[in-house]
Amino acid sequence: MKKNFNFSKSYKELEKIAEEFETEDISLEDGLKKFEKGLSLAKDCKEYLKKVENKIIEIKKKHK
Repeated sequence: MKKNFNFSKSYKELEKIAEEFETEDISLEDGLKKFEKGLSLAKDCKEYLKKVENKIIEIKKKHK
């Protein structure tokens, strides 16, 4: 995940890629590039959400 990661922007980009696959005729070459980008975005979003989840767990432990 990049240092200046923006979850909202990445998630929107991921949604756009998914929508393009659903609604457009994409060439194999473009499809592979978009698929690779989508996998990377999904991985980064998942890592970010895991960090947020861990932070929430830490906060809850402190306030028990």
